[in-house]
Amino acid sequence: MSSRWMKAGPNHVPSYQSSGIPFVTTSNGPFEVKGIDGNSASANPVHIQFPFVTRFFTIQNIGSNVLRVGFTPDGVFAPGEMLPNGTAKGADLSRNYFTIPTGSGGAALGATSQLTCEIRCKDLYFMSNASDNSPGNAQATGFSILAGLTTIPRDAFPLLTGSINGTGSFKGVG
Repeated sequence: MSSRWMKAGPNHVPSYQSSGIPFVTTSNGPFEVKGIDGNSASANPVHIQFPFVTRFFTIQNIGSNVLRVGFTPDGVFAPGEMLPNGTAKGADLSRNYFTIPTGSGGAALGATSQLTCEIRCKDLYFMSNASDNSPGNAQATGFSILAGLTTIPRDAFPLLTGSINGTGSFKGVG
């Protein structure tokens, strides 16, 4: 009998069949996730790093603006929008994010909107869909996450990127 047990990796099916280990976090209020700056470098997207690969996650928009969710830092930007480094995202690139609308009446009335995804990933990125042309924190939004984690270490999961050394890798993530 072998004493070398297989370790859980990204294709270890039983890891995704068992219940997830809970992971919960919430943004620092409904104003942490900033919008896009059309004139200069945008703020960095809010980055959530999971300690293990997810089995599923539920994201709730707790702010008063539409929330963008992506799997890479550039994925939450639309073509032509200013990235945090001050350059514009290429016009030939895609929108590689999905949006979660705000609940009717916004967070002040306790209304929210949420989405559950059975997706395995190790990182999520968030931006507000509103532009910086709104005054003060009017362009910002917030989120809450409930994720079910597997026992697969994040280092065992591949890096989701739109390109590696200039060649396409995972299409559709940015």
